[in-house]
Amino acid sequence: MTTPKLSADTPRGRMYRLEPDGPLLYPSITTVAGMRAKDFLQGWYATMASKRALEMYSWLDRNPGRAPAEIARVSRDKWGTQKRIAAAAEEHTRAAGDFGTLVHTACEQWATGGTRPTGTELGEIAATMRSQQGCFAAERDLSALISRAEVRLDGYARFLDDYQPEFLEVEQTVVNHTVGYAGTTDAVVRIGNTVLSADIKTSKKVRGDYALQGVAVVNAEQLLDDDGTTREVPEMTGAFVVHLPEAGGYQAVPLRTGDAEFEVFRSLRRAWSFEPEECALPASKDPKDLLLSLLRAKGGLDALD
Repeated sequence: MTTPKLSADTPRGRMYRLEPDGPLLYPSITTVAGMRAKDFLQGWYATMASKRALEMYSWLDRNPGRAPAEIARVSRDKWGTQKRIAAAAEEHTRAAGDFGTLVHTACEQWATGGTRPTGTELGEIAATMRSQQGCFAAERDLSALISRAEVRLDGYARFLDDYQPEFLEVEQTVVNHTVGYAGTTDAVVRIGNTVLSADIKTSKKVRGDYALQGVAVVNAEQLLDDDGTTREVPEMTGAFVVHLPEAGGYQAVPLRTGDAEFEVFRSLRRAWSFEPEECALPASKDPKDLLLSLLRAKGGLDALD
C-alpha cells in the first residue's frame, strides 16, 4: 500500500495529521490494532534467528577452505554477528512488506486506471521502490520478483471477474474524531447494492485480527483527502479481505465488524494513550510525602479538604 500523504512514522507508530503540515494528532488504525499482544511472535523470532545461524553453519560446511577466516571474523565481531542473526525476522518481515506494497500499488493502478499493469510497469514500480525507499536491495533477480507479483495479479483478475466490484474510493483515508484514529483502506467498493471496505492481503493466511482494521474503517466518521478536505463517508455494511496467496488464486474473506470487535478496538485505542513512564512518581522524602503523593495521584486529596 502506498504511504498516505497525511501520515508519518513516529516512535509511537504511524500517526496522521488532519491537514498538510498540521500536527500529528491521531494514531493509525494499524498502530492501534498492533497494541494487541502477539506472544506467538516470540517463538517465530527465535525460529528465524536459529534458521539464520544454521544457514551460516551450512555455508562453513560448503566452504571449508574459508571457514578459518570466517570463524576468526565472527570471533572478532561477536556483537555484529549477534545483530545479524537477530535481524532475520525483521528482514523477512520487511521483505514481505515490500512485496505486499508492490502488489498493492499495482492493484491500486488497476482500480484507478481500469487496466491491468503490464510486466514492464510492474518492473518500473519495483525500480522506483528500490531507488526511493531501498526496497528489494537483496533481490538479485527482479524478473523472478515480477513473476511472483504476476501470480498475485492473476488471482486479483479472477476476483474482479467473479465479484464485479464498483470502486467508490481507492486508497482512501478515513478518520474517526470521537474515538481518535485515522487510517487508509485499500478500497471502498459496491458489490451488488452493498458498500464494503476491501483490503488486499498477500500474507500466508488471513488472520482474525484483520477484523480490528476492518471494523475501524466501517466505523469511520469522515473521508479525509490528502489536502485536508473531509467528505461524507458512505455507510458500509462490513469489511472483507481479498487474499492473494503465493500459490495463486484468491479468497474473498468476510470479517466480523460488529459492536464487540469495535469495543476491542476502542480499548486498544485507550491502551495506546497510556503513558507508563508517567506512572512512576518522584521518590518520596518521608512517609507523609509518600501517602500524600499516592492520594494526589488518585485524586483523593480533595476528599481530605
